[in-house]
Amino acid sequence: MFIIFIVILSYSVVPNRIPVVSCEDVTWNDVVLLVQPHLDDTLNAALVMQGQSSEYHPSAAAIQVMDEPLPENIKRTLKAIIKADC
Repeated sequence: MFIIFIVILSYSVVPNRIPVVSCEDVTWNDVVLLVQPHLDDTLNAALVMQGQSSEYHPSAAAIQVMDEPLPENIKRTLKAIIKADC
């Protein structure tokens, strides 16, 4: 989670720039923690339950929440996770 925070912090001052993400540094739980403050309880619960399946990957979590109203810096980080196909 610390790596994700650093990525968000470093790119929050550079608009429209998608960071580069290393998949070994990102877990499903990182995505959940990243978006949790911005989602309602129902969507948070669904995201956590889906993450308990071994079939899900961080990019699947990122895709699932991309249409939600999230701050732009978080969306850029999610796009990087999707692009890396973690």
